[in-house]
Amino acid sequence: MENHLAVEGLLGEMKNKILNYLGESEHSMAELSEYLSINKTAVKEHMDSLERMGYVKGFFKREKSGRPSKHYEITERGLDLFPKKYAELSSILLDEIQKSLGQEQLNMMLSKVADRMVHHAGYSESVGKEFSREEKVDKLRNFVNALNSMGYYARMEIDKDTVKIIRHNCIFYELARTNSNVICGVLGENVIKESGEKDFKITERFSNGGNKCVVEVGI
Repeated sequence: MENHLAVEGLLGEMKNKILNYLGESEHSMAELSEYLSINKTAVKEHMDSLERMGYVKGFFKREKSGRPSKHYEITERGLDLFPKKYAELSSILLDEIQKSLGQEQLNMMLSKVADRMVHHAGYSESVGKEFSREEKVDKLRNFVNALNSMGYYARMEIDKDTVKIIRHNCIFYELARTNSNVICGVLGENVIKESGEKDFKITERFSNGGNKCVVEVGI
């Protein structure tokens, strides 16, 4: 398998080797023992642990002769541990949409994506309502909670008439590295606009080499 798993810190070196091996095809207990250079008892301990975690599935398979032997295969949950090239695919899709439909249509699509993301996260904007300073702060706090439910690890700071929304994670980080104008420029700004705020500026971005994204909103 081209995308080798690397989760030694999570599962340990031996279990990492097992999952990589099973990622290529199913294998018997004997084959695992030979590949790992450990006895079958030690193999069984690792396999029982991986099976409890849902990463592998054991089954008996009849060979050409003799009794059925125990085999193992990786599960869908186990395959999910392997790195996926979603960012590369998404980058190609964005490029093709832009070439086919133009930048304006792409921007419109990303605006709708931002709308769905924020509202699916549970945020509800009050349209056409005037807010006091305290209400705006509460509204932004709810917005930050919605960002966190999407995995942004966001927090907010209040400094006089400015609220800083600080995101310590970008859920589109790999994609933003090669498509910063689209992801940080269009999609990122539209996500913020879904809070109902138009008076804001992005002062730090992951795509510019920072370790966080900072948005300042006037209140």
